[in-house]
Amino acid sequence: MDRSCCEVKMEIQSSLTAYKSLLESYGISGNLLGIFISLLVVVVTAVLWKLFFGGKAQRTGVLLAGLSDSGKTILFTQLISGVVKETHTSLKENEAQYIVEPNQGKTLTVVDLPGHEAIRLQYLEKYKDNARGIVFVVDSGSFQKNVKDVAEFLFQIFTDKQLNRIAPSICIACNKQDLFNSKTKTVILNQLEKELNTVRKTQSAALSSTSGGGEDSVFLGRKEEDFQFSHLSKFKIEFLECNAKPGLEESANVNLEELKMWISSLL
Repeated sequence: MDRSCCEVKMEIQSSLTAYKSLLESYGISGNLLGIFISLLVVVVTAVLWKLFFGGKAQRTGVLLAGLSDSGKTILFTQLISGVVKETHTSLKENEAQYIVEPNQGKTLTVVDLPGHEAIRLQYLEKYKDNARGIVFVVDSGSFQKNVKDVAEFLFQIFTDKQLNRIAPSICIACNKQDLFNSKTKTVILNQLEKELNTVRKTQSAALSSTSGGGEDSVFLGRKEEDFQFSHLSKFKIEFLECNAKPGLEESANVNLEELKMWISSLL
């Protein structure tokens, strides 16, 4: 089980006290030794603080992930420039600085990752180390027919060993809420929990039939329990509804306010 920063620090201080007593038995000055130990404790504390807490402050990436045609690129252009541009399935990433509101002057790097199945994991691998947050974009209109693919991609994200180590915040953005057949965030959450449970069983069975499998992944959720998003508390997962593109109906306006607030909360 992982130990906390305080537990590690207390263990080191206990060891140093024992060494102090040992060295004093050999006639080494207690005052000189005390100064040395104090300096060493300061250095060790600084290193531990950087190890346990400094990483997130240095990460500035907000990754837009999801299947192709989920609306990631339109969402990206809306966030960066505030305008709608015609887009097509991209085979490379889009990257730009995003000025965080209301924290004017503070920026995060938003990266729109390609959603094509053949390359999406390659680009996730490229940018994941700098991920402060991940926005997983879901097409709420076509969700029903794509739920299996969505769940499989999310499974790969949630079980990635490196992402579990750095634990970026994750937002499931239920996009295209202007469509008449769009699913609400509650429906999407419930169906994804069921589908992720199925994917977990399938993947576990596949790994058990191979030797040495699963070395770069962690178990999803809690063993012996049906999967729930609440099991992944380290990622601070949040579901929200949004609409990155104006619809044909006059009332179907762009709605990204909740998403912008979530991005602001990363700072």
